[in-house]
Amino acid sequence: MPKSIPARHVKLVKHLAHLFQSRRTLWQMLSDVFKGRYRMSLVTTGGIVFCLIYVVVPFDLLPDYIPVVGWIDDGLVLYLLLKRLGAETQRYNRHKAMGRRR
Repeated sequence: MPKSIPARHVKLVKHLAHLFQSRRTLWQMLSDVFKGRYRMSLVTTGGIVFCLIYVVVPFDLLPDYIPVVGWIDDGLVLYLLLKRLGAETQRYNRHKAMGRRR
């Protein structure tokens, strides 16, 4: 009898699969942001800036020179950013749909 999978793992896999499927939309959204046709929310913009700074700067909550443990906080920050970008792509899709109705 197969072992049951916790609901949070299923949710995570579904979320990552959705983000992978919407990667083309993500690139379109970023292109429209740079061209000035779409404006991301302040939370998403701040999250991107924070994530880039946090991952690049060597001063972390858990030092990176500890092999695996030091990468956990960086991975968590990247995960939260990907989750936020997934929500932003849904917002972008709604924005595009409203633009087509006009």
